[in-house]
Amino acid sequence: MMVGGSAGLLVAAVAGYWVLERADRHKGQLKTLGQVLGAVIIAVSLIGVACQVWCAAKCGPGGHGFMKGHGMMKGMCPLGAPANSMSKP
Repeated sequence: MMVGGSAGLLVAAVAGYWVLERADRHKGQLKTLGQVLGAVIIAVSLIGVACQVWCAAKCGPGGHGFMKGHGMMKGMCPLGAPANSMSKP
């Protein structure tokens, strides 16, 4: 699992919360837009972290390794790092 990627997503979730909090100070459509945008940022960030955790649990650190029962080879995890590491023996 990429620690930098997870940290970035968590920072984005905090930014989404900040947008959501700031939206309460406005009125009308701007308030609604801020609430929706903040909620979307938080949701996408947390889903991204969940996907990274899931892939690390299934594929191993960094998305590499053998997924048992799925026949996937090293570097082929669908949510992990690119498969360019397969060229190494």
